[in-house]
Amino acid sequence: MADTQSTNSGQISCRTPPLADVVSTQIDLEKLPTDNHFPEGGTNGLVDGPRRFFSVFCSFGWANAIGVVQDYYETHQLKHLSSSTIGWIASLQLFFFVGRLFDVAGPRYLFIIGTVLEVLGLMMTSICSKYGEFLVCQGIITPIGAAFIFYTALAAVPTHFHRKRGLAMGLSSSGSSLGGTIFPIMVKKLSQTISYGWTMRACAFLILGLLVMLVLLLRPMQHTKDSKKFASMTTRSILQIVLVVASMLTFWGLFIPIDFVTTAARHYNISDDMATYLISILNGASVVSRIVTGYIDDHAGRHNVNTIGILTAGILTLAMWIPSTKLAQLIVYSVIYGFASVQSFLSVQHAARRFRNFAALIGIPIAGAIIGDGSKQARWQGMMAFAGELIVLGSALQWCGRVMKVGWSLRKIF
Repeated sequence: MADTQSTNSGQISCRTPPLADVVSTQIDLEKLPTDNHFPEGGTNGLVDGPRRFFSVFCSFGWANAIGVVQDYYETHQLKHLSSSTIGWIASLQLFFFVGRLFDVAGPRYLFIIGTVLEVLGLMMTSICSKYGEFLVCQGIITPIGAAFIFYTALAAVPTHFHRKRGLAMGLSSSGSSLGGTIFPIMVKKLSQTISYGWTMRACAFLILGLLVMLVLLLRPMQHTKDSKKFASMTTRSILQIVLVVASMLTFWGLFIPIDFVTTAARHYNISDDMATYLISILNGASVVSRIVTGYIDDHAGRHNVNTIGILTAGILTLAMWIPSTKLAQLIVYSVIYGFASVQSFLSVQHAARRFRNFAALIGIPIAGAIIGDGSKQARWQGMMAFAGELIVLGSALQWCGRVMKVGWSLRKIF
């Protein structure tokens, strides 16, 4: 990732610049503080903490509930369609990226637009009945709004924190894990007692109430619309290419367990309620993990921690998810996978996320195509092997990038 440091002249230099011609980030050199002048929170940074937390809860927290949505559509409105086709609705929620719009428009307007779009998308989803309608409302409108909210919420962290940036990011992003814990249970329980339409409306009203309060509390952040004041940093770097490809491979497989752990459990005749709880258990474990690994990031290096985490998640998927057929086994897998996998979400600069998000876009539909009609055990195991191998390969490339940057020493921070 690109990182900044102060020179003797007070300018900002880049230790690891982004990709040339492919990845481009823009930093206002006049406004970004040097390493010695980050407030490490300050009043604004600490007050903004709850705002970031609940913003991420409402945006990426909803995306983390994709597993229960996929499972519901496969057994209700869209049961006549394949898992691969339905998977596009889920995967589109992981695709959209708004980093450059944030540079141009600033946070407040994007946050308000994002609030309108996410709530509107969920309200429209409540009256959908056809696949195309679900794809547009829940697969496009809702995630665009959520992306506006998510990136707006986390963009302020690097301006307030440097030494404690990992912990601050972990505390903020833990809101997505809490959302991924609450929303699946909420959708499952409400859909059993009231209609699916009112379930979607209830989720939309919850998100609307929280976001309206955050809109009223969100302070304008300084930004510039004058492109001449920006310095574009572009360079050709083999290291950056390796890290971006590693992130793409990881994301290609990373969301497959999150999306299919529920449907896989039902394939093994586990009750619907307990199958739904697996996704909440997975996300619940990641609440703790985001905070703990964020703290470790600040001392051991985010790439070091990330490599260990995704390698653990990949090996666990191959060694445990494939042979697991009992509820207890799947619970243990969900807990450990949820704890190990979360770190990779924040491991690359925002300009590289467009490539990573594209990989996430195609991962779930491919996994659904491997499953087919779900009648053959070998196909389920093939989907699990596909996910695990991609994650392990991504961690291997991540390690190669580390070796290229700091060598083989395990003591080096990266």
